[in-house]
Amino acid sequence: MSEHKIINDPVHGTIKISGPLLELAATPEINRLNQIRQLGLAYLVFPGAHHTRYEHSFGVAHVAGLLADSIGLEEHESDLVRTAGLLHDIGHGPFSHTMEKIFFDRIGMDHMALTRDIIIGVADQWDEEWWRSRGVERGPTVPQLLERHDLEPKKVAALICQEHPGAPPGQQTLDLQEKQSYFSSRRYLYQIIHSALDADQLDFLLRDSHYTGVAYGIIDLDRIIATTTLFHGELMVERRGISSLEGMLVARSLMYSSVYFHKTARIAESMLCRAGETLTDEELEDLWKMPDGEALRFMRERPGPCGELSTRLTYRKLYKSAFRTDSEMIVGESEAAITMRERIKELSDKNASARLEREIERKVSMPEGSVILDIPDPSLTLFEPRLRRTDIKVLGDRPEILSRISSLARALQRRPPIPWCLMISCPEEYVPDVKRVAGTLLQ
Repeated sequence: MSEHKIINDPVHGTIKISGPLLELAATPEINRLNQIRQLGLAYLVFPGAHHTRYEHSFGVAHVAGLLADSIGLEEHESDLVRTAGLLHDIGHGPFSHTMEKIFFDRIGMDHMALTRDIIIGVADQWDEEWWRSRGVERGPTVPQLLERHDLEPKKVAALICQEHPGAPPGQQTLDLQEKQSYFSSRRYLYQIIHSALDADQLDFLLRDSHYTGVAYGIIDLDRIIATTTLFHGELMVERRGISSLEGMLVARSLMYSSVYFHKTARIAESMLCRAGETLTDEELEDLWKMPDGEALRFMRERPGPCGELSTRLTYRKLYKSAFRTDSEMIVGESEAAITMRERIKELSDKNASARLEREIERKVSMPEGSVILDIPDPSLTLFEPRLRRTDIKVLGDRPEILSRISSLARALQRRPPIPWCLMISCPEEYVPDVKRVAGTLLQ
């Protein structure tokens, strides 16, 4: 019997790890994730949300293995998707997605690119000298361990980074020749890792629901797995699984509106980002390497707004919402809705939003930097493109897109994923004045 270990997971129960996962689990890159919270600062609103990217990574590997078994993949392909599931988050910076837009805008780093570089062995952020400075003897690298198990690092990275392994540039999913369909490669491999129905999403909905104590994320994972099938190299769900798919889409929509974009959690994240914006590029590069606790301590030690905001976050002295525009107000073709959409589009520009913040501060006689304007949708679509996706294929007499046969899926495409589209926050003592001034300026 091959060597293996058992993990007792609060979401999936018993998880068995063996083969490449067993050795990868001992790497410092994977164990670093044990200190990065899955939901960033959401624990300030949901006290149980202290779960980490580490346990989520094992959960994704487990669900990827369940999908692989359900569709009958051979051992090597199963190892490939399980390994990709385990490694898919190793490039994350502190607080998960919270500060990623700052890193991306300022120093051109995002967790997907860094994940790819670590897997193929070209990342130098955590070189051997850096690990040794932390008292860690790093041992074999991630690509060395993959190659030891006959897994090509570039293929593993391609699955995670949404590339289509084996397909020529520009190759379409489906080629039609003489009324027959030809599928040129094994789309199911990367669909298990990145698609509208992937192992990452199936795990984080259940896991985040469990740890936040919010029941909205409960999905019928067993039914989804049991009805998943292969058809012409693509991952699809049998028609009898439509109800479980609809339940997953409802869960996803409700978790985004109720947890991931809870207004108080979002205010905390906005405060952290505002603190991060005051750092130099060199400080940001150093910050990326740090786990959550070390990063917050590092920011508290910085002078000025960075240290002040980070101290507020540490002791939960959060800004308060002074002004909000509900998403429903910009839906439709009324003159007011169109005007507000244009205003929000204008304020999505960083310079325009900064001018409005300064104007409010001047009119209220507040310290500079005390007003934070948050328009979440542009960053949301950049870093979470799956949110509105319902392009899951359902296999009946012929493959059909779920949204074409499910009125519920179509309705969820139209439902605003976040209940508000603009929010202004500030220290509590300024809320009444900021509310009045912001209301006047945004009319």
